[in-house]
Amino acid sequence: MLLRLTLRQPPPGRISLAGIVPDRLATMSTAEIERLPLRWGRETPALGEFFSVAGTPGPHLVFEGMDARFCDAARGMAAGECEIEGEAGDFVAAELAGGRVTVRGSVGAFAASGMRGGELHVSGDAGERLGAALPWLAAGMQGGRVIVDGNAGARCGDKLRRGEILIGGDAGDFCAARMVAGTIAVAGRAGAHAGYGMRRGTLLLFGAGVALSPTFVETAFVSEVYLRLLRRHWRASLGEGAFAARANEAAEWCGRRWLGDLASDGRGEIIVLT
Repeated sequence: MLLRLTLRQPPPGRISLAGIVPDRLATMSTAEIERLPLRWGRETPALGEFFSVAGTPGPHLVFEGMDARFCDAARGMAAGECEIEGEAGDFVAAELAGGRVTVRGSVGAFAASGMRGGELHVSGDAGERLGAALPWLAAGMQGGRVIVDGNAGARCGDKLRRGEILIGGDAGDFCAARMVAGTIAVAGRAGAHAGYGMRRGTLLLFGAGVALSPTFVETAFVSEVYLRLLRRHWRASLGEGAFAARANEAAEWCGRRWLGDLASDGRGEIIVLT
């Protein structure tokens, strides 16, 4: 069973799609779905004003022709599968509890913020604060997996508490800042101040010449067994994409390990793979 929402016309401004998730729509009729209210400032236009609805409600939802002015896509989804064809705005898959969200395009800021489970796969780029905490919250992403084939903006994984973020391209400044636990891996280059205020967790970077803060101290080379198990895990679970290509490269990895941020709790680690 597949429900398809196809964009009729571009939105007049930033519109929230909060609550338009497959596990909620599965029990509704097509007419009920078309009447669902969206949020645009103080107004609540019906979903049918912007999307044509076709197919059968169930565990699989597809947005076609999406526009970056639609925010909160798949926010709070607990089960099922959501596919987004095109660009998406801020807060994609925020507070995701389960299921799989696939975006065939780029996403805005705060994607996967507050995520607790499931998987988000973005074939394009992600905006700033991917998987990061909202300014007034103590924790960002708390579980699940995020895969971005392109680049990620600044403060990726800020206050990450649990889960896995895999970036196939570059990451902006302050990647893994104030990280509490979890894993972030960047196949391209990381910007300045990577691991700033990091308390625990693991940040994996690829390539020589990575500039690290002086509050990180080198400890030892990384176990070859750990690196083999890590690659085996990624190869078995990633499928396709830019990061999957990095995991499937022929050359063996070796790694150097830094401990920090010593200006904070000091038990995080940055592993540079070559």
